[in-house]
Amino acid sequence: MGSITTHTILTVDADPEARAIISHALQQEGHHIIEAQDANAALQLARERRPDVIILNFAFTDMNGFELCRRLRALPLVNTTPILLMSRHQGAHYAAQALDSGADDYLRKPFATRELKARVRALLRRTQSYHINERPVLRLDARSNTAWIDERAVSLTPTEFSLLSHLCTEREDHHTAHSLLQHVWSYPPGDGDTALVRNHIRNLRRKIEENPNQPEIIISLHGRGYSVNAHIMTGAAV
Repeated sequence: MGSITTHTILTVDADPEARAIISHALQQEGHHIIEAQDANAALQLARERRPDVIILNFAFTDMNGFELCRRLRALPLVNTTPILLMSRHQGAHYAAQALDSGADDYLRKPFATRELKARVRALLRRTQSYHINERPVLRLDARSNTAWIDERAVSLTPTEFSLLSHLCTEREDHHTAHSLLQHVWSYPPGDGDTALVRNHIRNLRRKIEENPNQPEIIISLHGRGYSVNAHIMTGAAV
């Protein structure tokens, strides 16, 4: 029995070239990168995707990096996420202010990508055990169409189990309703009623979420689809 664990990193910078450099460097490390070009988009993505690390620039048009750090630290499900703040400012007081505002580390621009990778690895090592405990463990047992959320067993219908299994195959991807109709219900591309997917997602959330109205396991991003936020394991619980 094995687990599938990947790291999602949110990079926030108004400069698309800077985001591209960061994304390319961290994708080489095997990380999944999501990007925001301003502070408000960063707050939304942080709430919806709950990244493992957040990398943000100091300057934005809508909010400075210090204020964004404080806002991120106020989000209940993001308040312990490691934050790396970047800036071109060289003064030591900027680094101190970054840490005081809630950042875990401070990196001056320009930087070597080798140093960026090392800083991210250090943040992930520091918080690995916490994040393992923070996210629920989801086990799937195909023999009995059962999902285990931590130690709680939930019986699913065959269709619900197939839907949840497919959502778990590529956890960091968002699956659109039309894609799910094609892969779970075997409809031809573009056919089928998306309400069928929404109804089954609603039923799954009623069974596996502590609060179905504020889902934490099966999450959705408007316009992009559904994904699973959990540590996924295969086989029956022991």
